[in-house]
Amino acid sequence: MAYIQEQVEKALNEKNLNFTASMAENYALIDGEYQPTGMYTVIRNDREGAERVISGHAFSSRFVPVQNTDAFSVISDMSQLADIEFAKVGSWGNGAGVYAQISLGNSMDIGATHDKVGRYLSLVNSHDGSRALSVLVTPYRFFCQNQIAKAMHEATISGNIVSIRHDIKAETRLNELAATISNANKIFAKTEDQYRRLADKTVTMEEVREAMARMFPFNPDAEGRTLNNWERKVTNAVNRFNDADNGQLDRMTGWNLYNAIQGTFQHDSRRTAMYEHSLLFGTIASKSAEAFQVVNEVLFDGTKTEHTGFDHFFNTLAA
Repeated sequence: MAYIQEQVEKALNEKNLNFTASMAENYALIDGEYQPTGMYTVIRNDREGAERVISGHAFSSRFVPVQNTDAFSVISDMSQLADIEFAKVGSWGNGAGVYAQISLGNSMDIGATHDKVGRYLSLVNSHDGSRALSVLVTPYRFFCQNQIAKAMHEATISGNIVSIRHDIKAETRLNELAATISNANKIFAKTEDQYRRLADKTVTMEEVREAMARMFPFNPDAEGRTLNNWERKVTNAVNRFNDADNGQLDRMTGWNLYNAIQGTFQHDSRRTAMYEHSLLFGTIASKSAEAFQVVNEVLFDGTKTEHTGFDHFFNTLAA
């Protein structure tokens, strides 16, 4: 238990995420004088004494930021309830959001190539008022270091993200964490079945075309940079499917098709300060969920549509 907490604190230190979040009063120039507005901004106080604004949001005095070390102390509590391993920490937006990832162990073994998918949870602490401390389900493909956002996004929609409160009794907190781990295991069990169903499904190039056409729709009015970006995405997705992670996956399977599309959104996105946020909550997470839904619809519902503009370019790649 103590060792887990030491690992978390060491990782926060190494990533410079062990800052103290505090409230700074806002002032406005009124009649030539700066006067307090009654609102506050959250700032980070780093070890070297520097102070930086975390976000531009204004808060009332009732908002109390939870320190990262305190927030992630729940990981030590969770280690009392399950055999977990600490994985890493990360952040976005100058520390506006900080997350820690843990593994529940017993990674999923998908397909004939035994593709390993870790059963990861991400604990997210926010300093910009966007969310309380939350636990998210985030499966992780070890081979390509690819966080598969499908199950996490499903948990978001169904309300299975859990907000952990710090102002409750220890026993109640442990009960909530036990329920969180139990719910996560149920989600992972369902997700593993869905992944294996895709791995067992042989696909045709017509189905590959259909799924990619829906995920990378052709815009007949696109030109210049926009058209080039579209062609690059489609080319990369087709190449990823053909390469099948350098043979790590069975090529003509639904699992390979899904990962080729999902991997294009994740690995080809710009690594901005908000990349990790996009991976957990934003565009990448949304597109990953959409890709999973589309691939399943194409492979198991058999629906097909016309994509003339896309088909012409796809056929040049698949030839």
